[in-house]
Amino acid sequence: GDRVSEDHANDLAVELAELMGYPVYQSRGAEVSFPTTHPQFFGNHTLRVTAGRELLQEKDLILAIGMDAMDELFYWGDIILGPATKLVHIDPIPGRAGRSEPTDVGIVSHCGLAIEELIRSIKPLLTPELENEIEGRKIEVVAAAAAKRKAFDDSVAAKWDNNPMIPARMMSELAKAMPANAIVVDDSISNRATMRHYFQGQKRGDLRAFRGQSIGGGIGATMGAQVANPDRPVFGIIGDGSAMMTIQGLWTAANDNIPCVFVICNNGMYRVLKVNFDVYQREILQQKESSGENLPYSDFPTPFDVAGMATSMGVHGERITDPAEIAPAVQRALASGKPAVLDIVIDGSL
Repeated sequence: GDRVSEDHANDLAVELAELMGYPVYQSRGAEVSFPTTHPQFFGNHTLRVTAGRELLQEKDLILAIGMDAMDELFYWGDIILGPATKLVHIDPIPGRAGRSEPTDVGIVSHCGLAIEELIRSIKPLLTPELENEIEGRKIEVVAAAAAKRKAFDDSVAAKWDNNPMIPARMMSELAKAMPANAIVVDDSISNRATMRHYFQGQKRGDLRAFRGQSIGGGIGATMGAQVANPDRPVFGIIGDGSAMMTIQGLWTAANDNIPCVFVICNNGMYRVLKVNFDVYQREILQQKESSGENLPYSDFPTPFDVAGMATSMGVHGERITDPAEIAPAVQRALASGKPAVLDIVIDGSL
């Protein structure tokens, strides 16, 4: 979780994962707490879908470090872990371990100190037989992580050339076009899982997001990240509904010449409301059919021209409908040395 990153313990987390051959998931959060390109990394874990809950029930041990374990938007009403699953929870904040799920071992400690002590304690116990077992597990874990990524790529392949473009195509083109030292502020809301598949944060500060469930902070957070990191390009990836909550921030970017790039996921709706309603009906109420796609008052019948609004406030704006336009637009935005808005039209269907 985020508090691993806050304790500057990312490298120690990698050392522990490699020592034991563990698969690694990151909780929903605001920071990079494990390098996303590491072969044992499986991406963000969520309890919102059945597969995410079943994953926890089938494990014999879960080591949760620096996170609010089992914390989600929806209340599931029962213990999530399986009866044979042991939970070890390490957190620097008193009261977090054991707060939301029965915990077998709760440790209040800075994440780095606890991980370091775990590594020091485990190493003398590793016999040649155990080391061979761990190596075998590591091979299986790496293969499973690669298969998970491939399954996602395969799932979007048939729609890759759709018009309007699917979010995966947008994120793929954007990730390829960005400089390697770019900072990404993630306010992509319902496109977050797709966005995290393509953007590879290596260390603390590469990717910033919001730990809670509120929306609307992306424009301000993008400017803040740019002011705090004047030597690195900053891109805010922001949902159109979220952007509209603080759209006047574009004037601030122009007025103070904050040269960040605002990338708008323009799907013409509050898609997150539809997604949440769909999850609620299917996962909580166990309904086979969902009305989330047609949730009243969630669509924008008159689409937002965010590029036009940006221009009216003194920010360069481009409206993009073709994936091939993304990379050149990114280059123009960076070359200008001024704030820019890339208003990218994407498909919002569930």
